[in-house]
Amino acid sequence: MHSSSMVLAETIRPTAPLVERWSPPLDSEGLARIASLLRQVKPLEAIMDDVGDVLGDQDPCENEFGEIAERLRGDLLRLVAIANAAGDGDGDAEVCRLLQRAHTLRSEALPAVSRKALGHLRRMAGLVNDLLERLVETNIVKEVA
Repeated sequence: MHSSSMVLAETIRPTAPLVERWSPPLDSEGLARIASLLRQVKPLEAIMDDVGDVLGDQDPCENEFGEIAERLRGDLLRLVAIANAAGDGDGDAEVCRLLQRAHTLRSEALPAVSRKALGHLRRMAGLVNDLLERLVETNIVKEVA
């Protein structure tokens, strides 16, 4: 090789890598934590089951009221988080109204009197249903069977 060709070849060779080496954003512990959290996410179909437990043909047993109330509070919390993450709580007037109702109902204690407790559960279940339907209408979530 001629000396002028050798100098040209040396000037063309890169001295540093052109692209940085890729490294994953999470290590194995971080990925395991995310996978665990995803496994704990309640499917939307299960939320509809909670609504059906209250608004179905047969009233739930009184000794299940507390458990059902906690599930419905969790359902509301999940739907509120979905609406907020999508930014729908700021734009759609109906979603805003439902989110305000959700905040109010979630903070209310389950009444001790059976008839009032059942009414409270029905209001919560109705709100979960209405909020989920509105999130479907606004294309925030896919339709639930």
